Amino acid sequence: MTLNEFITDALEKENGFLTDALDGLTPDELAWQPAPDANSIGWILWHMVRVEDMWIQFFAQFQTELWETEGWHEKFGLPTRDNGFGHTAEQVNNFPRIDLAQFLQYRAAVRASTLAYLNTLSPEDMATVPRERRPEMSLGAMFRQIIGEMYQHVGHIAYLRGLQGK
Repeated sequence: MTLNEFITDALEKENGFLTDALDGLTPDELAWQPAPDANSIGWILWHMVRVEDMWIQFFAQFQTELWETEGWHEKFGLPTRDNGFGHTAEQVNNFPRIDLAQFLQYRAAVRASTLAYLNTLSPEDMATVPRERRPEMSLGAMFRQIIGEMYQHVGHIAYLRGLQGK
């Protein structure tokens, strides 16, 4: 198994876990917060996909994120350059309800872009540091970060679903 195959496999496995965690959720369950300052499943899902889009488009490829170029920010009525980093409890509490089916279309576009970009990289490319301001973040480290964040957030979503008795 090559490195690219390993990364692809890890992302496909994560996708399966996420699909299972989201299966059958109602809009109320997607927006439910276990406490006033806790994240909802909808917010976590939005954040994790926005972060993947940011890493691949902006950080690695110096491109505008799909969130903006494909008009997803307009479809959901959310800002272009926001991805949840540093959100306050008030911002999380005021996060709008998202249409899950429509949002999963955005996620599919982001993941397709991630895998297409990955398929252009050689093992040697993984040592490339695309942004001088982040010398610790090579492309390989970026993919490690993406995989780690995706699995953590899927775990958060599954936990919240469990708290809901699902």
